[in-house]
This record gives sequence, structure tokens and C-alpha cells, in this order.
Amino acid sequence: MNCPRCNTALQTDYIDDCKTRIEVDICPDCGGTWFDKDELSQIENIIEPTFLEIRNIPAEEEQLETLRCPKCITHPRLQKAIHPRDKKVIIDYCPYCKGIWLDEGELEAIQQDNWLLIFGKVFRCLTCTRSK
Repeated sequence: MNCPRCNTALQTDYIDDCKTRIEVDICPDCGGTWFDKDELSQIENIIEPTFLEIRNIPAEEEQLETLRCPKCITHPRLQKAIHPRDKKVIIDYCPYCKGIWLDEGELEAIQQDNWLLIFGKVFRCLTCTRSK
């Protein structure tokens, strides 16, 4: 399987988070990652609190480039979607095999959350439950 961004052969690697180990395909040149169906959903909600959130993701123009599915034989175009946790991350997904391509830095951007935002969410939850 080749990288949809730079056509380099993808290499098998593992992501270990908490109690989950997921086999993914990573591009050694551009650093992107291919997740097979349902693999990303196992780890994308793991939040890494950070004092200062720094995103190292490609520019929007690069994220919007047309890519082809590395897994499907006919190589259909990957569809684009804005990730609900981080509006600056545009993911590429295949409507057929349900795989997802993340460019380098996008997984980290999805998982990072600013400490101040976390405290704000907790505070809102506490005030909502007290008012009921």
C-alpha cells in the first residue's frame, strides 16, 4: 500500500495508548498515517491536556488537495471532513473501505486540549448539574 500524499510505500507501525494497541500504516517520508475502519475511533477521544496548544498540521491548501484511497483497488477519491474536536483538522476518508488518512500532526492536534478549555468544560458541567 502506498501513501496517498507522496506515493511512498507505507510501513506497518503500532500506536499504544492506554490499554489499546492499534496497527496502522505510516509513511516514512511525509509522516502521514492510514487508519483502517474503526481504528481511529479507538484512540481519537483520548485527550492530552496541554498548557499551550501548538498545532503542527499542514496548511489548509495542502489538506484540501485531492487524495486517492491507498487500500481500495480502484483508488477512489478520499472524501474530506472537518474533525469535530478540532476545526482546523481536515481528515480524508474513504466512503468504501471506511479508512481514514491523517497528515502528520493531525492526530496530535485532535488529541490535544488546552487546560483552560478543559477547566471551562468541567465548570459548565458542574454548574449545569447544580442548577437542576
